[in-house]
Amino acid sequence: MKSKPTKLPLLLFAFAIGVCFCFYLQPAFGEVIDRIVAVVDAHIITLSDLRQEREVRAQLGEKSADDDATITNQLTDAYLIDQQIADYPNIDVTPADVDSALQKLKPPLTKPSEAVLNGVRQRIRIQKFFDVKFRELIRPTDAEIQKYYDEKFVPEARTRGLEKIPPLTDSQVVDGIRENVIQEKLDHEVDVWLEAVRKRSKVEVLK
Repeated sequence: MKSKPTKLPLLLFAFAIGVCFCFYLQPAFGEVIDRIVAVVDAHIITLSDLRQEREVRAQLGEKSADDDATITNQLTDAYLIDQQIADYPNIDVTPADVDSALQKLKPPLTKPSEAVLNGVRQRIRIQKFFDVKFRELIRPTDAEIQKYYDEKFVPEARTRGLEKIPPLTDSQVVDGIRENVIQEKLDHEVDVWLEAVRKRSKVEVLK
């Protein structure tokens, strides 16, 4: 007597398709559960990732973009940067690093969620990477410091109505200007580098 062929594989296939549709399509009586908003080198960024990023930024006291497109681009860049950090094995983030960052928040977070911890960890990791790759190599010249003092520091001091503008011989002024020049150069180097990384990567943003 021949046994009847089972329909289990077909049923499982139909169930899987149904799950996919439920995940990516809009339910009849509600909002979209989730959907893909971008694909970066086979890495998927979803609508729930955007929501979670907004929640993390809110808890960290960071200003978040209102539109999904901006956050999507920022998460895309964060992923690309994270992939590049893989080539720098000595970029480590310790629990003490994370605790220190959380304690600096106003007010400090005492019971952060795992998403917040991961967000803080990622931010510290990226900053350490930028320090190693770019900041440590930036050496402002005396001419650059003088130019910043003349073109930015002095005009800003006058705008604020300072009666006596600190001279460039003041060590605190020099240190502050040097740090600002370094940060400006760092931002420029990162922008140029990241643009090159984007061009080497496959990024698809879905609308």
